[in-house]
Amino acid sequence: MEVKKKVSNMKSPTPSTKERIFDVSIDLFSKKGYNAVSIREIAREVGIRESSIYNHYPSKDAILDAIFAYFEKEMMKMRPPEAGNLDKITPDIFRERVNRTLNILKTPKMEQIFRICSNEQFRDKRARKIILYNLLKEPHQFTEKVLQKMLESKLIKPINPKILSVEFQYPIYSLFLEYMLSRCEGTPIDVVEEKISNHVKHFLNTIRREIE
Repeated sequence: MEVKKKVSNMKSPTPSTKERIFDVSIDLFSKKGYNAVSIREIAREVGIRESSIYNHYPSKDAILDAIFAYFEKEMMKMRPPEAGNLDKITPDIFRERVNRTLNILKTPKMEQIFRICSNEQFRDKRARKIILYNLLKEPHQFTEKVLQKMLESKLIKPINPKILSVEFQYPIYSLFLEYMLSRCEGTPIDVVEEKISNHVKHFLNTIRREIE
């Protein structure tokens, strides 16, 4: 007797008004710049009265603050699970971290917020903090910490972790930036993806300790 599978008719939950305000603001800020977008325009795109926005956000700046907070929270996912236990990591953690970061940044919402951060970094200290800390300093510090642990465990060659972390992390950021700009321009990204892959591969080949 054939058992028929039930087809779920459940639809995705309809976004709340606050979620729609959030998403529309991300879209408008990324396309036009924060200063060029008004509360009135956000309300019009959402399909609500301008005064209704203040039931969810006290100001346009509060919306931007929520956007930056969302970006920081999502970027925490770039750390692989094994990063919590440095005693069990291997050099391959660098490849996984790069892949995780790239997958996060290329999601539509995160890609748009990255544009906002890039546009606002010289005007807004919150955006500047994201670029300097979340995308540059934190990954650099984490890389140095991991390399130091691997050096102590004799998993890698005796090379200065401070120098290695700079040599690995800062080219990666430049490549991520090139990747995001290429996506924005609508140009092929396979060349940049290959550059990223080759950089990680070269780094791992450089640091791996030869089996004696």
